[in-house]
Formats: sequence, structure tokens, C-alpha cells
Amino acid sequence: MTKSGNKISGLTKERVREQLADEADPKAIKRLTAAREYLEGLSPEAIENKYGWHHQTVYNWLNRFEERGFDAALYDKSRPGRPSQLSDEQLEEFSAVLHEPPEEAGYDDPAWSTALAQHYLIEAFDIAFSRRHTRRLMHKAGVSPKRPRPEPASADEDEREEFEETVEKK
Repeated sequence: MTKSGNKISGLTKERVREQLADEADPKAIKRLTAAREYLEGLSPEAIENKYGWHHQTVYNWLNRFEERGFDAALYDKSRPGRPSQLSDEQLEEFSAVLHEPPEEAGYDDPAWSTALAQHYLIEAFDIAFSRRHTRRLMHKAGVSPKRPRPEPASADEDEREEFEETVEKK
């Protein structure tokens, strides 16, 4: 356990306060607040009691300032995630297909549903995505999935047409 105030000796309260006044990133604000409190004499345990951040997390933040330097300690490194299974060209092709009626792609459906788009991805690219991810890809392509709306079996065709003619469209 380190004595209070000795962990980040190269850092001044003024520099931390100036950065804190201009900072917008929530994680950086937490780290700066912990550093400020530490420089003002609070132990990591006291900071935990005051803010609810675990004392080991506070120690980790203070170590970041010590090891990485002031600017690098404030922000996390980029985490790009898993690479896409679809290439950019495949995504463009998928988007282009979605902007056409499903009949153009050889399907007997009036509109693109999530399930139909998912089926197309499997057939065209041999890639199986969940329905949720397929919906995300459709959204990225600028297309909303459509669901068929059932008509009541008792709907009279003449009454429906008369209703549509008498209702004002805005």
C-alpha cells in the first residue's frame, strides 16, 4: 500500500483541475477526479467510500498515470472488435438487393422480412447471421424489414374498397 500523495508524484493538482474543467469523456472525468482527490490527500479507500469506485480500480487508474503519462492515461485504446464476416463488396451487394423487390432476387414474397434477408445471406454468401444481426445489417443498408399484416377472413372486399375510397388520405 502506498502512502497517500506519493503514487503520482509527477502530476500537479492544477494540471488535473484544468483538464477536468475541459474534459467531456466520462471515463477520463472519473480518472481525473480520482487523481485530484488522491493529490488532495485522500487514500484510494477513502475515494472508494466517497464515490463508490472500488479501491483497486482507483489504484489501477493511478498506476495508469504513473506508467503511461498524463495524456495516455485518460483515454482507453481503440478496441475495433471482431472483423465483419461480410466484405465491403458483399455488404454493398446485399444493400443493393434489399433496395429491389424480393421478386428480383427470385423470391415469391412482396417485401423483405428479416427471415427472408437472413435466408438470402445464407444462399448468396454462405454466411449465417442471427435475425437480430440481420436486422442490424438491413438498418445499415437503409431498409426496414416488413412483416405481412393479416387481413381478417371475414373482410368483405366491397366494404373494404368503399372504406378506402371514403377515407381521406393526408
